[in-house]
Formats: sequence, structure tokens, C-alpha cells
Amino acid sequence: MKKLILLILIVMSFPLLGQSPDLNQRLYYTCKIWGYAKYFHSEVSNCNVNWDSVLAANLYAIGNAADYSQFNDVLINILNAAGEMEIAETDPPDDIPSKLRINLVLDWFDDGMIRDDVRGILYNIKENFRPHENCYVTFNNGSGYGLLYFPKDDPIIDENLYTNYPDENTRLAVLFRYWNIMNYFNPYSDILDQPWDSCLVSSIPDFIGANEYSQWQLAIKKLAAGLNDAHVEGLTYSREKFVTNDVYRPHLILGLGKKDYIVMKSDYPEISRGDVVLSVDGKSMKEWEDSLGVYISAGSHDIKRRYIALYSLLGESNDELDIEFMDDSGNNNKITLGKNFRYDSWFADYYINPEMKWKKYHKWDCNVGYVNMGELVSDDVTLMYNYLFDTKAIIFDIRNYPNGTIYDIGNIIYKISTHFVTFSRPDVQYPGTLTEIETSIGTASPVYYKGKVIILCNETTQSHAEFTCMGLQAMPDVYVIGSQTAGADGNVTAFDISNDFMAGFTSLGVFYPDGGQTQRTGIRIDSVMYPTPEGIRNNRDELLEYALEVAGCDPNNVFEEEFISSMVFPNPADEFITLPGVDGNIFISDITGRVLIKTYIDNNTRIPVSKLAKGLYFVYFADGMQYFIKD
Repeated sequence: MKKLILLILIVMSFPLLGQSPDLNQRLYYTCKIWGYAKYFHSEVSNCNVNWDSVLAANLYAIGNAADYSQFNDVLINILNAAGEMEIAETDPPDDIPSKLRINLVLDWFDDGMIRDDVRGILYNIKENFRPHENCYVTFNNGSGYGLLYFPKDDPIIDENLYTNYPDENTRLAVLFRYWNIMNYFNPYSDILDQPWDSCLVSSIPDFIGANEYSQWQLAIKKLAAGLNDAHVEGLTYSREKFVTNDVYRPHLILGLGKKDYIVMKSDYPEISRGDVVLSVDGKSMKEWEDSLGVYISAGSHDIKRRYIALYSLLGESNDELDIEFMDDSGNNNKITLGKNFRYDSWFADYYINPEMKWKKYHKWDCNVGYVNMGELVSDDVTLMYNYLFDTKAIIFDIRNYPNGTIYDIGNIIYKISTHFVTFSRPDVQYPGTLTEIETSIGTASPVYYKGKVIILCNETTQSHAEFTCMGLQAMPDVYVIGSQTAGADGNVTAFDISNDFMAGFTSLGVFYPDGGQTQRTGIRIDSVMYPTPEGIRNNRDELLEYALEVAGCDPNNVFEEEFISSMVFPNPADEFITLPGVDGNIFISDITGRVLIKTYIDNNTRIPVSKLAKGLYFVYFADGMQYFIKD
């Protein structure tokens, strides 16, 4: 209903037949007509016409059209430049269900702004279009990145726009080409906060008025924000300039509580884990949300907050940052920190339970297993399941990014093959439409899992991590604990706007078998939980503690146990390995069982492995075994 009302408002804001359209309205219809012909006209979609040159040759006339008649004359010139539409000799494609044609809404043909002769050409294109290979879009054949590839639009402008700043017509051409890609190939256009048409209307003045690179950058980010897609946020950026500032920051990580921004990691004694940040550089966190939120593409408020926790700390090298925060006594404090560190891997090093950080899998005495999906790799799955298959519950921690192991796991733990996801994929031969694909997981495993499956997730659970959750959620006895996931679940497509500016979006729709969406909403959660400042301050993993309770364990007893499994780090290895948490005699063998190294270690011992040949090796110690790969 919201989308329909906004569309009505757009149309009502435009004059009736015969009245003079203003510049914004002329450009709006030009973008839509030019884009429709690009993908549906037989001559244009086969690249028999240089369609970008046609746009460039007519934008000046569009801008200077004095009235309704002159404007439509220019539209006729554009469409005539396409040549004769091939007359179809086959039957039109079968009717496609409305849910699979969400990007093929053509009722704007009948808007009063479009003259009858222009409308006649548009309907002729529609009636004679037949699905066919399109020179502007294909499935990725290795030339692009992700699901789709746009051969003529990657990059949209083959220049560095940071050094060669584009004129107004070039900026509008970028807008038209970007907008139409998203208009016809975004599988989630029906769940945006604003219709994509209204995003075009509001963006035209921004692109015209962008007189310098920083304004141009914000115009693109604001338009992209209208896609409400966390993948878009991560894929839309300038190599030259990050949002409104640079990528330097203090050694501080902020995370999300239910309402607060909480310090998750700090290298400063004055501000500690669990402290609640109240303001940054004199702006409350709510003010940061309001000022930066319009430039952040995210499916929900919490996911926008995830980005605010990062962006609010960034700036130019050696700038200072004033932070007001509340400590564990409830007192407000202030600290000034230097932005001396470039954004790097240190900032991805946070893990809410440091004892479990490097564990691939583990089993407690209460007969409950744990799997760290961010560390588990395919070669571990059989060993992991041999160790955990007879437990009463397995906790799968997916507050991370898994390594593509979900099908390996599913083929062991499922009793029967089970439909767990339905994809909606853009049809590159019929732009604007989608095809559905039902996908199953599992086989008739003779050792299927009979215990309870518990999933941990939070705002960092995104994309393949969400898909992994879905792959486990189809189990018969499953329970999900955590906070809203990113709501960006499908395969992405990435392309270049220019040589210095990237773009991308979620290009594969992902749905539960009953049709329920994951985009924007995230995966379905049984118990919504956030970490608390007190828990973080005391190094407690409250979500894991609750998972243990659900599994029938007393977490107070569990975390007093000595961990018996370990991870070899780094893995793959080059010069050395360590085994965090292991003390005592160890030996290393190759795949034939030949012992190559025997030694005694403690928790911090580095074991030289540089002389080993490349390959797979096994490390044996008193309480277990791990493997590593020598590069």
C-alpha cells in the first residue's frame, strides 16, 4: 500500500496532457523510455545501435525543451534512432505470475506526459518483444563479479572521475544507466521503503547539482541507499574517498546492544569493554544516525546502526576524536583519541567469546557440541561430526562468515533431502522478470543427527552466513538465538561505475520454502537477544550461555571446564604453527602416518614447519588431533 501511494503521488505531481513538463519530469521520463528501449527494442538490445551516444546526443535538447510538444519531439527522435522494431513471428511468452514480474511494470506508458505517437512506439516494442540473448546483460561468464555481468556498463564510464570530474550530462548518463540496471534486475524492488521510481525523481536534482566530487559521491550513495540492501552498502564506494571522510580511526571497536553502542574492544585503559558510547565529536549517536543514515543502504535500523558504529569513528589521519561514554559505575566520562590507525584486520579481530575464538568445534561434558562456522572448513566436517554426532545438541555459531560448509554438513545431518530455500533469479533474456528455483539440502544419511540444533546469529550474520542459517533451520528440532541478521542473503553482482567508483547489489532473491523473505528482515529467530554492557564487560557470551541452557547444560559449570580441542594457527601455514590452549608433547605426521616432528610445547610455542613439503599434516596431542595445510 505504501508503495502504491508513493507511485500515485509521483504521477499526481506531474502535469496533465498538454502542460509543460519541468526539467525533473522531462529527465524522469527520458530515463525510463531510454532504459526500456535499451533492454527491449530488438535493434538496441542486440547492440546494433550505439544507445549511449543517442542519449548523449539528445540530453541537451531534453534539457532545453520549452513545452510538452518539444519534449515529446525529442523522445520521438530518441526512439527513431533505435531503428525499426523487428516484427515478432512467434507467439508471445506465456503469462508470468505477478510475483515474478515485479520489475516489469509498464503502466507508465499511459501517463499524460507521454504523447500518443511516443506511446504507440512503446507499445509496438512491447507487443513484438520476444525473450532473447541481450548484449547488455548476461550471467557472469568470468568477466564480471557475481551472478550477473553487464558487458557494456562495466564500467559505466571508462574514466577516473576523481581526476576527470564529469559534466552534468555525463553525470545524468551515469544515473540513467545505473538506475535502469537496478530497475530491471533487482529481485527485491517490491520491498523498498520508497518505490525505485521515486528514488529516480529525488536523485535527478542531486546529480545535476553535484558540482564537485564529494557531492557526486553523496548523490550516488543517497540513491544507492534507496535499495535498502546491506550488500549495496558494502559494494558502493569510491576508491578515492570514503563516505564523507577517510579511513583512519582509533583502536576502538563499537558494537550493538539492544539500544546502545557498546565498546567491544579497546586499546585504551580509560575506555573499556562494556562502556556505552553516548556521543562522538559532540554529536549524539542518534544524531549520527540521522545525519549519515540517508547515505547508508541497509535493510533495517539495526543494520544501519552497524555501519554507524564504524563510520562515526572514521576520519583523516591524525585527527582527534572526542568520545563521551558511560562507564560501569554509570558515570559519564570524556576522552580524546587520535585517528592514527588505518582501517585494517585489527578491527575484524573482535570475537565475543575469546576462549572460543579459534575453536573449530568442541564438546562439553554435558554432551553438547559447539561448531564455530567461521573457522570450520570442508575438510573438517567429517572429523567434526564423528566427534559430535552422538551429542544431545549442537550449537552452530554463525556470528561470523562461514567457509562454504553448509552442504557438506547438510549431507551428513539430514535424514532425507529437504527443500530449504527458493531462489528468484533475474531472467537475462526477459528483463524485468524472474525465474524460481527450489533447492534442497541433505541426503538419506544413515547417521543423520537426532539431537537439537541451536543457531547463534547477530547483526554480523550476513549473506552466505544467513544462507547457512537457513540450511540448518530446515532440521526438525532447531532453535535460533540472537538479534536481527543483516537481511542481505542472496548472491551479489558487482560492477564499476567508473575506474574509481564501485557499485553492486543483491541480485539473487532468497526465500524460505513457504515464501517468507529474508531480505531486509533477516533470518527467523526464536529468541531475540543482544549482549549487555555488563556481559561484555565481564567477558561473558550471554547468547552462548543461553544456548547452553536451551541445550540442557549449566553454563556456570561448562565454562569452568578445560577445553580439549584446539585450532592450529595459522592454517594454511608457511613458517610456523601454534596450538593455542595446548601444553605437553605433540607429534606431527603426514597423511601416510609417518611422524615427522616430535616436540614439547606450551600455549605460546611456535613450531617451525618451513621445511615440510606442501601438503596435509596431522597434529596429535594428549586430548585430541587437528590438521593443517602447509603452503
